Parts: sequence; structure tokens; C-alpha cells
Amino acid sequence: MTKDELISKQQLEIEEYKKMINENKKILSDLKGVFYSIGAPLNDNVLQFNNKQLAWCFKTFRLIEYLN
Repeated sequence: MTKDELISKQQLEIEEYKKMINENKKILSDLKGVFYSIGAPLNDNVLQFNNKQLAWCFKTFRLIEYLN
């Protein structure tokens, strides 16, 4: 593979990664919205989760917040 071919291939991969990042940002935003809908987050317990379920939701939400 020539240098130019390699650079072209890398640039195409970079553009694909940029597209994936933008799609993932939308998914991340939607995920946060789902958890906030439970009750900002989990304060209102709209879905009547028990304590174990609430703890799981809170841990999951915290993990989602770590994503960037």
C-alpha cells in the first residue's frame, strides 16, 4: 500500500469515526432523557421502582454520565 493510499484510508476511517461519535452523542442524550423521565433523576419515582431497582437505575445513570 502506498503512502497516499494509506492516508486516504485513514482519512476515510476518521470520517466514519466522526459520524459514529455524533450518532453516539444522540444515543447518550436519549439514554439520559430516559432516566430523567423516571424522575429527575429518580427523585419522583414515577414508575414506582423498589429500592433495589432504584439503586440499579442510579448506578446505571452514573455510568452513562461518565461517557463522553
